[in-house]
Amino acid sequence: MRTSIQLKYATYLTILTLSFLILGLVFIPGKISGISRNQFLLTIALYFLVNQVVLYLFFKGRSKAPNKSILYTFAAVSAKFLCYLLFIVIYYLVTKNLSTSYLIVFFILYLAFTIFTVLVIVKVLKSS
Repeated sequence: MRTSIQLKYATYLTILTLSFLILGLVFIPGKISGISRNQFLLTIALYFLVNQVVLYLFFKGRSKAPNKSILYTFAAVSAKFLCYLLFIVIYYLVTKNLSTSYLIVFFILYLAFTIFTVLVIVKVLKSS
């Protein structure tokens, strides 16, 4: 049963990512200056991978003893934040350029994927 729940939320995450990917590929070339298609693709791929890991850690923790599930949930959410922070620092050090447009897109994606993660965690915790 846990596998079907994990698969369900992984599918939702994939749909969310594909939605943002399509929106980004439509709007970035003509409407948003200061961010290239490659920058957007790299960023959206990072968000997808990090959130997949977060969901994996969260569901892995749910299958452990109740006292360890809290630790897994906290570790998953903390790892997510640290991955994004590390990415933005490394991205800045490599490119030496963080345009306002890129930062706005980055934080819109951060907000959307964080809301998704929180909703998943709350829904799963309420149902158990």
